[in-house]
Amino acid sequence: MQGATPHRPRDEIPAITKRLINDDRYAFVLLKETVDQISDRDTRPAWNLLHEQMALIPAGRVPVVLCDGSVANSELAGFFLDRLAVSNRQFRRFVQSGGYESLEIWPQEVWPSVSRFSDRTGRPGPRDWEDGNFPPGKADHPVVGICWFEAMAYARWVGKRLPTAAEWQKAGGWPEQLSGGDCNRFPWGDLFDPGRTNLWASGIGRTVPVDAFPTGATPNGIFQMTGNVWEWLDDPLEAIPCSAGETLQPWKPMRRIIGGAFNTYFASEATCQFITGQGELDRPDNIGFRCVVSLEQLRLLP
Repeated sequence: MQGATPHRPRDEIPAITKRLINDDRYAFVLLKETVDQISDRDTRPAWNLLHEQMALIPAGRVPVVLCDGSVANSELAGFFLDRLAVSNRQFRRFVQSGGYESLEIWPQEVWPSVSRFSDRTGRPGPRDWEDGNFPPGKADHPVVGICWFEAMAYARWVGKRLPTAAEWQKAGGWPEQLSGGDCNRFPWGDLFDPGRTNLWASGIGRTVPVDAFPTGATPNGIFQMTGNVWEWLDDPLEAIPCSAGETLQPWKPMRRIIGGAFNTYFASEATCQFITGQGELDRPDNIGFRCVVSLEQLRLLP
């Protein structure tokens, strides 16, 4: 992965470590593979950032709503999930570092399309940016106008990945095993409250900063798992449940999205279990993303 070349001379490692941490690519510093190269002392700033920016979701069982509408119990290992959706400010680091030119972080099948992932002025970047920069006043708004492949490439660049539907349902639905293990519909509970999220009913009509609506966060401090923007998941959309026993088959390669957005009218579409998706190459103005890192990939927690 870019910026994470193994077996560097030892006198270069502290500088590389510092650069990765400064770029929010601290996950690379914490991988198990670094134990023999980076000292515990040098990883402390990375651990601090991880706990500040990500929340630990413990291992356990979660009832997962599948693409055909059925429910299946899934055992998940522990993982860390970003507390906030990726912001324009964060994504600009990826753009400025040459992320769109680093083909090693992009799937080979999308290489011919990467040159088309440009902004209004033809430079690499999200659809509605200009001259490689985000719209004024939106540094802390979620990055949008990026397709699934752009989200995945950024996640690889920071040493993370996109969450699965099962991980999202566990983190956002907060299943309590002592009460039967069922998931909540929303991060705060089962009843919709327009004051806790940015959907159509909230009356805002546009994106807000990624740390807005703190009362809508999960119990462990993950923001906007409902509302503001839909978010890309890793899972392909294989079908959309319709009437009982019937499904709609996608007409092009699609990936699941979840959470609803500022222009989502029905609150039922913004739950942690709702099934829908978007074309992998689509770049709408209401879909963003956040990232995950598996606990089993990391060094032992200090």
